[in-house]
Amino acid sequence: MRLENRRKRKIEATIRQMEIDDISAVYHLGEQLFTSEEFPILYRTWDQYEVTDYFTSDPDYCLVAEAEEKIVGFIIGTTIEKEGTAWKKYGYLSWIGVDEVFQRTNLGYRLYRNLEQRLRKHGVRMIIADTDAENEAAIAFFKAIGFSISSQHVWLAKTLQRPNKKNNKTED
Repeated sequence: MRLENRRKRKIEATIRQMEIDDISAVYHLGEQLFTSEEFPILYRTWDQYEVTDYFTSDPDYCLVAEAEEKIVGFIIGTTIEKEGTAWKKYGYLSWIGVDEVFQRTNLGYRLYRNLEQRLRKHGVRMIIADTDAENEAAIAFFKAIGFSISSQHVWLAKTLQRPNKKNNKTED
């Protein structure tokens, strides 16, 4: 049965601020979700420093969902201050992930709403998020919670050749 065909169901999960002991569980859940086969760009940018950097710089915007004493979801955000703009302070939803077993349970929605409330309390009036253009599930999720596509974003990549060990030059 495909995940997107399942009906939404209710689950018991607690949304709370991430604690230092949650960092490893969040990282490993992200590793399961952001695979190189399915999401190569997300896979390349998700590493152990992503979670710790956000946790140390913006702990108010690092939330987890816990069910049966296990981390089953997370959302990580930050704020960006831009003087001279209409909004001055933006929220940025950096990462959101929900264990596959707990997807289609409104857990992602609950995580997002909790983050949005926290951002509002800190003066944020606009939240920005981005995702891979091929990530149809994420795009559908963002649209369902009120986001709109404002522009296309293009990622460019260049694979560099390894240097030749003999003379430290790249092979031509």
